Amino acid sequence: MTTQEQQVAMDGSPAASDLYNVKNSTDLGMPVAPGPFGTIKWQVGPVQEVGVNGTTIEDVLEVCAARLRGFQNGPFKCRENALAITAIEEARNWLLQRTRARQSQGVEGFNKPHADVTA
Repeated sequence: MTTQEQQVAMDGSPAASDLYNVKNSTDLGMPVAPGPFGTIKWQVGPVQEVGVNGTTIEDVLEVCAARLRGFQNGPFKCRENALAITAIEEARNWLLQRTRARQSQGVEGFNKPHADVTA
């Protein structure tokens, strides 16, 4: 079983811990309200080893895409939203390709790297 500390060490990013507090972005030049406004509980450890205990990057991307699609179906439709949706869909596709590669190499669901076939 993978501990949270091991997962953070493997992922190497502050958001790799199991909880991530969502705050306002400070780089848009708008007032920043105190936060956090929500928390994302990330999956820690492979599902096959520890079960489902949080969400995935793919799930969070889908929430972002759904919100933008909502804007596109209302009065806030614009080119930038459409491009952002396309970029999110592309990111989700690459993550799906990663999963397929991991499955075909027999390492999906385990804390083992997969061979990069694009290199």
